[in-house]
Amino acid sequence: MSIDAIDGATDLNAAASEQADPAQEELKPQFQLQISTDNMAAYLRVTPAYPDQIVLFDDIIEYLTQNEITYGVCEDAIRSFCQNKKFYSELICAKGDPPVDGTDGFIEYKFDHDAGLKPKEREDGTVDFRDLGLVKNISKGGVLCQMTPPKPGKDGMNIYNQIVPFVEGRRPTFPSGTNTVISEDGLSLLANVDGCIEFTKSTVNVSDVFIVRGDVDSASGNINAVGSVIVQGDVVEGFFVKAGKDISIRGMAEGATIEAKGTISISNGMNGMGKGILRAGGNVVGKYFENAIIFSDNDIYADVLMNCKVTVGGSIVLKGHKALMIGGSYQAAQKIFAKTIGSSSRTVTSVSISSKELTDMLVADKEEGTAELENELLKAQTALNDFQEQFLILSKQVLFHGQNDAQKQGLLMKAATLKKSQLTEAVEVIKARLKKASEVKNNLTDYKIIGTNIVYAGTKMTIGPHTVNLNDDNSNTKFYATSEKIVLAPVLPSDIM
Repeated sequence: MSIDAIDGATDLNAAASEQADPAQEELKPQFQLQISTDNMAAYLRVTPAYPDQIVLFDDIIEYLTQNEITYGVCEDAIRSFCQNKKFYSELICAKGDPPVDGTDGFIEYKFDHDAGLKPKEREDGTVDFRDLGLVKNISKGGVLCQMTPPKPGKDGMNIYNQIVPFVEGRRPTFPSGTNTVISEDGLSLLANVDGCIEFTKSTVNVSDVFIVRGDVDSASGNINAVGSVIVQGDVVEGFFVKAGKDISIRGMAEGATIEAKGTISISNGMNGMGKGILRAGGNVVGKYFENAIIFSDNDIYADVLMNCKVTVGGSIVLKGHKALMIGGSYQAAQKIFAKTIGSSSRTVTSVSISSKELTDMLVADKEEGTAELENELLKAQTALNDFQEQFLILSKQVLFHGQNDAQKQGLLMKAATLKKSQLTEAVEVIKARLKKASEVKNNLTDYKIIGTNIVYAGTKMTIGPHTVNLNDDNSNTKFYATSEKIVLAPVLPSDIM
């Protein structure tokens, strides 16, 4: 309060004292105080003891202090109240500072957790209605959810100068499920495996196997998963299934594209319709394949292959009731095994064995002919035997002559011993080469085409650099190559896979 204001109030009070009735001066105004239930506000009513009674600022402050109200006193409002004599009206004479509660933390999902399927928009603005985003892939260590932690609040103060603590914000709980882990800083939920995200209202799971509970068609859209995929129905024409691991299709595939880094298994096989493609980093397994293009880094196992184009890094093995290969082209790195290859109508069927290992062995077979090596060994062995006889005679002569010309005899024996060692080594080298050549010939028989029932005339057969077009039917026959030609031989029990 300014000095002028104080002087004015003093003059006012003095004047009032001169006019006041001495008996009235002893009467005090009545104060009615009401406190809010949270002790954050005080309300005051003043009833003067007589008309024109002066109620001073200090009187109200003293009254509030006597009632322990010391915080948030509204001094300006009280002065205005007193100056304007707004008695009988309610005065807010003190206000506390309410606490500022903390802000709740929240979880932010880093994937689209909308259960609805939506077509994917291409970069050119068109929409791919076959890509509906059914599979939500994530790599190990990928972020599923992030937490924004709760923000702290601020304590308040009531009119009694007492601290009113703030309410802390709620820290949310991660929807942790199978194959998930919380980060070290506690602020992220991470995938613990490569897989697909499975989301429910309360839980996020990561599975390394994605299950399509029906067909892969326009209802599901294409499937592209980093883990394995199980399709409980069919894969219809024009759609694809891709997986970072294995694919298992319980029905069949029709004119579709199936790609897996692991094994592809199709229970009922595939009708490729001339455009269907199978590409596997592991094996391809199925009952029946027709008009399909098939690539496998390992083997293919089936009952029937018809009019397919097949390239495998291992073997083609047909087993089952028919075990039939007819029409198309089939290339394996090691073996082709079937009951029947080709047909009686001479449908063009091309079968071939081709690999770097086979090429290397055929080169070795050509360079290390067994007959030539056996002749070399005979000559070397004869030379060694002859020298051994001469060496024996020489040794006896040295003993007979005793110490006569000992130096000369010593040099002679040393030279003879060296010659014997060289001849012996030559024999051993030829034996090793002959053993290797024999092993090569034996190993060549592992790279073969086998028809346990019949290989029909009209079949085009290629093994390594050699190609023949069969003019006759061959029953229970295996075919393998040497450096010179393709050899035909009966199928032995050891050939049966």
